[in-house]
Amino acid sequence: MRKTAWKPAIVVEDPQSGTRTTVRTVRQAFKTLHDHWPDTSGSRYRLADHVCDEVLHGHLEPAEARKAFIAAAIEAHLHLG
Repeated sequence: MRKTAWKPAIVVEDPQSGTRTTVRTVRQAFKTLHDHWPDTSGSRYRLADHVCDEVLHGHLEPAEARKAFIAAAIEAHLHLG
């Protein structure tokens, strides 16, 4: 199985609620997108969701999911740390 951990981890903070989430793996990113995302209507969100799923099924590299997740966070106006 391919390693899906990210180093360094990505910390996203919702400026509206102040909630901070640390994401260390593609699986955590996928769960964060589904359970804690403020806006699921954006194109970057949909791409990140798709790319994370593809990585989890072994079709893409984890670095692609990291890049897509960061783009989705920017689109959602989340703070990155």
